[in-house]
Amino acid sequence: MRSIALFPCSYTEGAMIIGELATALRLKIYTDEMLFADISERFGVPKKTLRRMLFGTAQARNGNPFEKEIVVDLARRTLAAQRKLFSGRRMFFGLHTTLLDPQLARVLKVLVYDDEGQRVKRAMRQEGFSRIVAREVVRQHDQRASALTRFLFCKEAYDRSLHDVVIQCGTKAALEVTAQIIQHYNDIESWFTHYQGTLPYAAADNLLCGRAGMASQGASANML
Repeated sequence: MRSIALFPCSYTEGAMIIGELATALRLKIYTDEMLFADISERFGVPKKTLRRMLFGTAQARNGNPFEKEIVVDLARRTLAAQRKLFSGRRMFFGLHTTLLDPQLARVLKVLVYDDEGQRVKRAMRQEGFSRIVAREVVRQHDQRASALTRFLFCKEAYDRSLHDVVIQCGTKAALEVTAQIIQHYNDIESWFTHYQGTLPYAAADNLLCGRAGMASQGASANML
């Protein structure tokens, strides 16, 4: 069985969705902050510095021009070490999910998104922000997310090609979105189990990644 990695799009009920997924599928939650804590313990870099270096939109003046490459490497090393130390399935949540290799980590990469207007309304309702503040908060998150994906892939954060399953939440409740993700997860695992006996492990997983990509396109098309 594989893990799930949910890439964060702010104000799309992400916290509730990961909680429901973790409970339903018995996944251990792993977040950006947990990754920073592990990197800090392993390599002695302060968490605040890691956060700035990895998610910052610009390099500090007179700073190391390769600092983001260094932290990306530390993050990937730490994630690889975690896979060896922990053999169970994870519920990854955060910007670090873009660093996970679907085949090596055996992870289903999921994006739940919505248009800016709907997210601004949720921010106003949930946080009591004014419209101006809510819009700024949403845009700052998107800028941090895209700063990382542009650096890694030259693509915007919510580019569908970076994710296996893409769901627009729209008017859907969090539980409905969760049920849809679980259905994708179960369908993919059933397919993989069926073909694992007839194909080499790597070949089955490679073919599975292609099917997950098609599932993503189909889910997105149904939402638009």
